[in-house]
Amino acid sequence: MGTMENDFGGNSVATKALVDGSVGDRAHTILAPSAEGSANRLVRGLARGHGNIAIVIAVVCSFAVMGIVLVALGLLITHVLEHGSIGVWDHHVSQWFDRRRSAGWNRITGDVTDMADTFEVAGVAAIVTIVLLFRRWGRQAFLLVAGLAIELSVFLAANKIVARPRPAVSHLGGTPSTFSFPSGHTAATVVLYGGIAVIVMVATTRWWPRIVMWSLAVVLVIAVGLSRVYRGEHYPTDVLAGLVLGIGSLAAGVFIIRVTGVNRSTKPHSAQNQISANDVSPRDRALE
Repeated sequence: MGTMENDFGGNSVATKALVDGSVGDRAHTILAPSAEGSANRLVRGLARGHGNIAIVIAVVCSFAVMGIVLVALGLLITHVLEHGSIGVWDHHVSQWFDRRRSAGWNRITGDVTDMADTFEVAGVAAIVTIVLLFRRWGRQAFLLVAGLAIELSVFLAANKIVARPRPAVSHLGGTPSTFSFPSGHTAATVVLYGGIAVIVMVATTRWWPRIVMWSLAVVLVIAVGLSRVYRGEHYPTDVLAGLVLGIGSLAAGVFIIRVTGVNRSTKPHSAQNQISANDVSPRDRALE
């Protein structure tokens, strides 16, 4: 606990690494912008040093890229692959689970699904964000907010455009009013628990918290994906698409946080320049 607490503190090794990159472990500084990275190039190049504009560009581009990828994947599955072996496999797996349901597994998959519902995901994300803010973890606390915002917006857009009907099997529990593609539960689970794992990697260099958190994230993603197919809410390809959406949204969240880091790092420099300019006396200005 001592190491974890020190890592989260205001004068921690992780915080120093985010500022000057002094820690050799690259995973420890995964949320920090590099001098030659794309986030730095976006702020100083395309946005011409305007950090807020760069953040807007990062958010819009992340949404556009992920939206295009998901819509293209959904149309490919529903209009091309649906009539081939992948489509046959999709239907076969859904029917296979439908024929092998039991009271025990119905209860277990219901509990797993509930963990990935919108309210539960938002609640866990809010708690983690608030805790990190109280620990003065700053902009890194908003990784989950950024990732989940991209995930939800892309999900709604792709879901509406692709409009894939849900599997033609009996459904367990309440069926959402949305369509089948992609699996939003799977995507949200990837962003939430994968994001927490990323934060743990930044918070500490100790191997066991990292392994525990990544293992938990992987197990939960697999469990949620299987439960959604088992309960007749999604085809397997919907779950795989949700996995793609979740990973892409988490990567987008990391990129957005890096962009805000560049924005933040430019402010002290600008402020120092302003202070230096104010220190110049009127006589010196006249001599200039």
